[in-house]
Amino acid sequence: MNRVVKFAFPFLLIALTLQACNKSEPAGTAGTDGASPDAQALLTKMSEKLKSMSAFTVSTKETNVRVRRNDQRVTLNIERQLSVRQPDRAYAKATGDQDLELFYNGKLVTLVTHKDKVFGELPAPPTIAETADMLEERYGLVLPISDLIAADPQAALKNPETTGGFEKREVVDGVDCNKLAYQHPKVDFAIWLPVSGEPLPKKMDITYKARRGQPSSVITFRDWNLSPQLSDDLFARKIPADYEGIPVIQRAAALPVSFEDQKNTNPAAAKPVQPKKK
Repeated sequence: MNRVVKFAFPFLLIALTLQACNKSEPAGTAGTDGASPDAQALLTKMSEKLKSMSAFTVSTKETNVRVRRNDQRVTLNIERQLSVRQPDRAYAKATGDQDLELFYNGKLVTLVTHKDKVFGELPAPPTIAETADMLEERYGLVLPISDLIAADPQAALKNPETTGGFEKREVVDGVDCNKLAYQHPKVDFAIWLPVSGEPLPKKMDITYKARRGQPSSVITFRDWNLSPQLSDDLFARKIPADYEGIPVIQRAAALPVSFEDQKNTNPAAAKPVQPKKK
């Protein structure tokens, strides 16, 4: 995987994302016409469609299996609403086992967790793609579907070490899909694309083989809207007056398990602290 969107706060330790795809196409279960689809062509069509979208909204239903520092496995069920306006606006709201909001306005990334009543923010580059690069390199944290909102989704998905291709036809939420499955030394990854209609993902399944405990994510996509009306106010950060600012920590490995831990170890942190430059 070449790139993922990432943000430096404890609650995003549980947000994992897409990984690599490649050109190798093994034989798979044929479609109804007896021929196996060209997986690379399907990925190209998906990528071109995503690149053409100046704005979109989508809802996801996610099941994330995470491994804590004590090796305990935890399953998190999350529903997320994502709004994107290229090149420099993004908003996400997560509910369920998370209660989070993310705001990106072309200048700042702001994250708010309502459960713990805390927030943090950091300066960001002027585009979503540049912000993705900065947050990956500096913080090593991830947000689901980041490769789909990269400047070039196909380039973000490709990796020479990855093998795989079309596997079978399968129905997802009543939609007939082509399942593409890929393997990489660090990740196994599958994506379901509709057989007809818009070439936008219906489902993704990721297992991170190189990470401790092999965490995994299953993401189902619903309600793609390719012509939403998104006002500037949607992307403007909104922080309740009684919420506490927390410091931004340089790397994911240094982050505590929970916000409560961070508040206890930083009791005087009333304002967000900017990360030190390398």
